[in-house]
Amino acid sequence: MEKNNIIKLTIYIRANGAESGPPLGTTLGNIGVNTIKFCKEFNEFTQDLPNYFLLKVNIVVSDNKSYIFNTKLPSVNFFISLLKKEKNFKDNNGISYIYNYITLEDLLKLSKFIFPTYALDKSSKILKGTLLSSNIVIEND
Repeated sequence: MEKNNIIKLTIYIRANGAESGPPLGTTLGNIGVNTIKFCKEFNEFTQDLPNYFLLKVNIVVSDNKSYIFNTKLPSVNFFISLLKKEKNFKDNNGISYIYNYITLEDLLKLSKFIFPTYALDKSSKILKGTLLSSNIVIEND
């Protein structure tokens, strides 16, 4: 009975940013994967995402050098860090404070994006908990 050799890789690639040169080309080329084909397929798959998304990519390569890949979106904290803003204010004693906030509109958009199959009220409660535990305030603009 012949044993199938399967190679599993996990790499991080920017959305729409796969290039056949090193280091990706070297890594995939050394195990026999057509790097140009992979880069074209990956870039087409991620074309609608902004190029600053750093995606975790799992690649499974079989004996005949065919492959499949799947991607994982960045964490919720990554999206929150992109959306949060800072605001300064002074209290009655003239002491200046800085706090982080996210707009209600951004919270609702993020809820729909991260949890597309959840009801909006449930998904927004999940994100509200994450924001509150991170000391980020929700403001209605």
